[in-house]
Amino acid sequence: MDWSLVPEPVKAAASPLANKDDDLWKAEEFDLTKAVIDAITMLTTTGAQAGELASGIYIGVSSLSQTVLVAAREQVATLVSQVTETNRKLIREAIKQSIARGEDVAGTIERIKTVVNNPVRAEMIAQTESVNAYRTGLKNFAVETGAKTKAWESLEGACTTCKPLDGEVVEIGEKFSNGSDHPAAHPRCRCGVYYQY
Repeated sequence: MDWSLVPEPVKAAASPLANKDDDLWKAEEFDLTKAVIDAITMLTTTGAQAGELASGIYIGVSSLSQTVLVAAREQVATLVSQVTETNRKLIREAIKQSIARGEDVAGTIERIKTVVNNPVRAEMIAQTESVNAYRTGLKNFAVETGAKTKAWESLEGACTTCKPLDGEVVEIGEKFSNGSDHPAAHPRCRCGVYYQY
């Protein structure tokens, strides 16, 4: 495929430099943010409220609490950035494969659609980010109410990454030995964390 013969510039190019100001990427980031901000805020709130119940310390956490709003915005910004960068990489790889296979533009478009519009990937992101939002709310509550330490809790049958962390206790502001602040350690991680006062 001779891409120089394409009459118009390709929008939403995979290179961050080539599309630094590309409106299609900006629109994707905006749409993704709009789609997830309410759910992430609710899950962050739920995590903090679970902390209230577990500790018996009630500080009136709601979806309008400043710590919840800040944590949710930070998590959404990170998620959107990661998804967008992953999509760029997937598109870049799809284009490489199309060029290597000599596919025409229509074939390349279909390859890109298949890679980016992946329902399994979408479900994995939703599951992992739900856990992350809940854990962020729980951690912010623990910090705000004076928890001293946190302990990693791996479930029965945990993966080889998480199993060695089971029961590891660190100071509230420290990271666990795997470099994580709290679970999830990887996509679909089912581990938990509990805070000690």
